[in-house]
Amino acid sequence: MRKKILVAAAVIAAALLVGLSFAFFAPKAQSAEKTVTVQVVAEKEGVNKSFTYRTERAFMADLLEDEKKDLKPEMENGPYGKFVSGLLGIRADPKKEYYNIKVDGKDAVQGISELPLKDKSKITFTLTPL
Repeated sequence: MRKKILVAAAVIAAALLVGLSFAFFAPKAQSAEKTVTVQVVAEKEGVNKSFTYRTERAFMADLLEDEKKDLKPEMENGPYGKFVSGLLGIRADPKKEYYNIKVDGKDAVQGISELPLKDKSKITFTLTPL
């Protein structure tokens, strides 16, 4: 019984440590006006489109919501926050693919609700097989 309590305490401590490290070291959003490029790539559909926006929004989910007309985002709530399930009318089949997100060529470390927007950033959504 004591061993189970120690294991549970260690798991909780590790989860807190990971959460705190994200809080302190995660990139911060800029609240001023910025220019952001959003690229959508779906090779199987022959789609590779880029859009450039001027926005004061701090996070990607808000920009997607603002630009519904162009990007036609489909977003769902998951266990880790919102995620993109479709763009430009192209919906990911959750059994086979997902939208991978890169910021300036590097994999995003947050979901779209926490993904900060920075001036001159390029955010790429690529429909990717599992």
